Amino acid sequence: MADIPDPTIRLAIPGTGTFNLCTVAGPGDSCTTTLVDGSPDTTFGDNGFGSFAVMNVDSLAIDSISFSFQTANLDQAFSASTDDFSTVNIIRHFACDGEFCGGTLEVDYSGVVAKSDTNVGGSFSLAGIACDAANCPTAVGFVPHSNVTVVSRYNFVPDPTVCCDGIQPGEEGRITAASDVPEPSSFVLLIGAAGLLAIKRKFQFYRG
Repeated sequence: MADIPDPTIRLAIPGTGTFNLCTVAGPGDSCTTTLVDGSPDTTFGDNGFGSFAVMNVDSLAIDSISFSFQTANLDQAFSASTDDFSTVNIIRHFACDGEFCGGTLEVDYSGVVAKSDTNVGGSFSLAGIACDAANCPTAVGFVPHSNVTVVSRYNFVPDPTVCCDGIQPGEEGRITAASDVPEPSSFVLLIGAAGLLAIKRKFQFYRG
């Protein structure tokens, strides 16, 4: 496992292609969107990394959002951070097939309380899971061309000049999934300002 480059997910300035998120009837309501690969963007490429954007098309701001990514390797270390939400959580959901287990990685962002310039956003980390060398999963990144499930909750949220304002109406975000640098045993998820998401490809291979 030490030789496998772990992926990095980052919320950043959007590029081309946008998945519109679902809309709700009123404040406090939630809805679920499935980002279907190839419509309008590819989610993850053949190498398990990729790039896509999401757009808040509702008149309310998103005060919490969760992403569920399909992966064949949940044993890696995972971490997430954000400067648009004050709280981050990561949950592994295992699904086993024979001796190897994959499943989904759930990444939750919530909290829209303004914070100081020196303490913007939240972060969270999960340690890697030790495994026998013969039974360690070898997949890198996420399942190629897999769909992504997004659960969004909407509310009235002020738009402060300092963190954290969630994803405001009309804001687009780009999710970035690339191989992690420089530490191959860490998996980083970064969520960028103003709900901007991006996925780009980067690889760095290591020798143990």
